[in-house]
Amino acid sequence: MTAPPADPPPDGQRPRRSLFPWREGQANAAVQRQRQLMNLRAALALQMVQSPRDLDILQQFCELVLQHKVAEHAWIGRPDAEGSFQTLAVAGSRSILGSLSAPLNAPDAQESTPIALVWHDQKPYYSPALPATGAFAAWYAQLRQYRLQSAAVLPLPRGPQNWALLLLLHRDPEAWTGDSQMLLEGVVRGLSDILEDWDTQQRQMVLGAALKSALEGVVLCDVQRRVLYVNQSSFLMTGYHQDELQRHGMSVLQGPETDIQELARIDRALAEGNFYDGRLINYRRDGETFWNHLSIVPIRNRNGELTHFVGIQRDVSREIQLLEQLEYESRHDCLTGLANRRALDDELEVAMARAGRNGTQLALCMIDLDHFKPVNDLYGHEAGDVVLKVVGRRLRDALRRTDYVARLGGDEFVLLIEGYHNLEELGLILSKIEAVVKDPVQIRPDTVVGVRLSMGVCIYPHPRVKDMADLLRFADQALYASKARKTTRQRYWVLFDEALTALSDATTKPRRGSRSQRDPRP
Repeated sequence: MTAPPADPPPDGQRPRRSLFPWREGQANAAVQRQRQLMNLRAALALQMVQSPRDLDILQQFCELVLQHKVAEHAWIGRPDAEGSFQTLAVAGSRSILGSLSAPLNAPDAQESTPIALVWHDQKPYYSPALPATGAFAAWYAQLRQYRLQSAAVLPLPRGPQNWALLLLLHRDPEAWTGDSQMLLEGVVRGLSDILEDWDTQQRQMVLGAALKSALEGVVLCDVQRRVLYVNQSSFLMTGYHQDELQRHGMSVLQGPETDIQELARIDRALAEGNFYDGRLINYRRDGETFWNHLSIVPIRNRNGELTHFVGIQRDVSREIQLLEQLEYESRHDCLTGLANRRALDDELEVAMARAGRNGTQLALCMIDLDHFKPVNDLYGHEAGDVVLKVVGRRLRDALRRTDYVARLGGDEFVLLIEGYHNLEELGLILSKIEAVVKDPVQIRPDTVVGVRLSMGVCIYPHPRVKDMADLLRFADQALYASKARKTTRQRYWVLFDEALTALSDATTKPRRGSRSQRDPRP
């Protein structure tokens, strides 16, 4: 429903203009930031009531922060036993956020960060406008490299304990000032309350399930971890009778593939009398492995003294298998089995960060098959699929272990090549790829076809490349130049630097089969 139009000014009068329009702009921006925080608080209450895991709650919160434009990057982490911060949830660029964390106790004070300060002091920290000198200057310099202007770090308690930290980053130097800080701290308190409610619900659910004779296996132990009772479902799951488990203990279920760190988590929870919930590989009596979703509930008497543990077991092997299959399919091309665009984006971000960190070069190679369309036209799409599968397999086999290949769709592929020392060595790798791909492909018992390659290459680091999108776009422009000179070129691949002059004179007409209309100018 739209608001009615405002009454027009009387005849001969004009609306009054503010003498300080910039102040009105600042006030409107502050109101907008507060509205975004209030919307985040409302969304937090509505969307996080029935999350299956506490890490899901944290991840949803970070995504809501970006969705409601409270920040451009959000990170939640907590230190491990060695004092290194581990990521629990993140929304935004993992490469940016990953480069900003630091050990809890940095050897040099100049290397310390606001993250370590807040963990020690357990007080919120805000830097609306990042100073160039003083404490944390090196950390601020990293932020400015990514055009970030303000940072906020807040403690995230869980019950009475200091549990985790929230880091928010924004390009707006006035992102968290005045009332915005108070609202943000209220939102974080709401997140802590949700985590406490989730902990309570989980304990109630596990205790309720333990009281039922259900499909889950139930094991009762005393505080010395001696087995007192095993139900029928546990026997059917593991193959071990109660007397066997009483003699050997629950450790008989462990084996070579059981995660040692997960066993350490269980030991720690039992030693501290805490609730445990997790998954680990166990072994049945016949040696077969299965995924066991294990929940251990501490039982206390009226005086609060720990008396027993109840373990609830559930065989989730089929669920794990289905999840792994779904995850595989979401990141792989169904025709060739190669990585798809989603997996490529993740790998490319990591590869660019690795090249920058190690001072090495990364070659992104965009491939388009020549003479592929006639195969489809003459022999049908099934024949074209055979060619794509064969080419995909040949590309994968020709690359080294450190290289990466993905299919973007159609007859377009992308290679990521690392670990070469100069252009001559890169040329040898690309020549090997050409040799294996252009071999004839048998699409039918009596029919053989052939395809060729056109390739555009952009090497990172490059002065023109600012991000992943630039690297892909420049490689695509080099590919455009390679296909334009198909009849006169001396080799099938063209470097972006070599193509700059040709690309500047090219038209903006898209080539057939392209993903989108390309602007051939750099």
